[in-house]
Amino acid sequence: MQNIFAGYGKIVTGDLYIHRKALETELCNRTINYETYGSVSVVGMQRMGKSSLVYNTIVNKSEEYYDKGIVIVNCSMNSFATPESFFKGIVDAVYETLEEHDDLDAKIERRYNKVVEASLEEGCVKNIQSFFKLILKSGKRVLCIIDEFDHSRKLFSDFAEGFNILRELAYQPETNVTFIFVSRRMVTELESSADISTLANILGKPIYVKGYNEEELEEYYSRNELYGVSITDEDKAKVLEITGAQPYWLDILMYHYVENEGRNKDFESLFNENSGVLYNEYERLMSLLDEQHLLNKLYQIVIGPAYDYTKADVQKLYDYGLIGIENKQATLQSKKLLEYMRMKEATFDFYPLWNKTERRMRNLLKYKLKEKYGEKWEDDIKTLYITPNCNSLSLGGYLDKAQKLQNTVAKQKGLYIQNASYSIIEALTTAGLFAFYVKEYKLFQSALGMDKNEFSKITMHLTKARNPYQHNNDDLIDPAFKNLTKGYCELINKKIDLFEESEGRAI
Repeated sequence: MQNIFAGYGKIVTGDLYIHRKALETELCNRTINYETYGSVSVVGMQRMGKSSLVYNTIVNKSEEYYDKGIVIVNCSMNSFATPESFFKGIVDAVYETLEEHDDLDAKIERRYNKVVEASLEEGCVKNIQSFFKLILKSGKRVLCIIDEFDHSRKLFSDFAEGFNILRELAYQPETNVTFIFVSRRMVTELESSADISTLANILGKPIYVKGYNEEELEEYYSRNELYGVSITDEDKAKVLEITGAQPYWLDILMYHYVENEGRNKDFESLFNENSGVLYNEYERLMSLLDEQHLLNKLYQIVIGPAYDYTKADVQKLYDYGLIGIENKQATLQSKKLLEYMRMKEATFDFYPLWNKTERRMRNLLKYKLKEKYGEKWEDDIKTLYITPNCNSLSLGGYLDKAQKLQNTVAKQKGLYIQNASYSIIEALTTAGLFAFYVKEYKLFQSALGMDKNEFSKITMHLTKARNPYQHNNDDLIDPAFKNLTKGYCELINKKIDLFEESEGRAI
């Protein structure tokens, strides 16, 4: 069987392209169809299909649009080393397109030569503007796609005027260049280094490219069936859990599915066999979010606790398609990504005081369990509490889930930075950790120096603080709530300090 996913990662064209009807319509309406056309930004996380969208909607129809008086040029910004080569590159692309169609006149040629001959400091910008004025006077307008616009931050680091030049070319009626900026970051962020530039102000709301919606997913699976790749509804649910409907992740998974043809692999097994490949993609996404100072916000929103995220952060991550709102609660589209984030949580200090408090409570728990059960304490508590069909919200249920995560981590040792073994206590959720304390509180009462009711009150608050973001619930980001969370964390740390002092050692 032909593996149609073998070229995953490239711009998708032809029958393999999955139409993004709403996005295609919006892109055309805002840049081509309406008389009130203008420039736009197309924004999305890596490998969401931004370039494929723009290529199939605009670039692939260049000849059709040229006949309507629109000159389409397509540039990748990361292919230019200097601002001068970038701006001259755009002019070159336009000139070559006109030349291919025998549409050059003497005035345009003369102005083009002046652009080529001059440097940015010697009037090149003025000549570039004049070049586009002549194009517009000739009865044509330019639509310029600038892919990889994230590179502008580096390219214009010592030439902030670059953003203003683009703005003026788009804004002034005499030039009226239409730009489509394709990037991972919003233009407002990219031009933040410029003192005055207001490029983002003329672009309107970004066109966000997210994972496939239900209609697009259906087209994706229908397309696959035409090439002999058919899966069940149950499989589709598992695929969604792994990929979050992100096009690139979908293609990676389906590539391995086709390569395993005839071995009757279910998608959970397929994921486990190729988890390293998907984990690498999860890691890339997390690194990109970290660069944008969004990773700690994502941790707070989907795992908790709330620390300093804002509603604007929630909206941004929603616009990027990384989170959805289900039953008024923020959730990750990919459940496997959420699992990966939990496994990596110990290596990412997104809330120092909270992380310190949890770490010390886990250490105290292990210390006391070892004191009670001996060296094989972990085996003993698994035998004691994990039973068949135990309630998921019971201590046994929490420990059962932790044991599964522990086993997953054990298979991926290279991905984690652990000073000690990843015990079942490290794998416990915060709710599970507190449940253990409450269940076995007699073990800890002397160490914590408070009665069970007082401790339960504290843990109820901290459990709520640890909850993910809930829509229309402002408690978690309320200053008074956050201050109380901080106070309780400090109190627990103080109690553990006193216990360590009495023991004469750090636990």
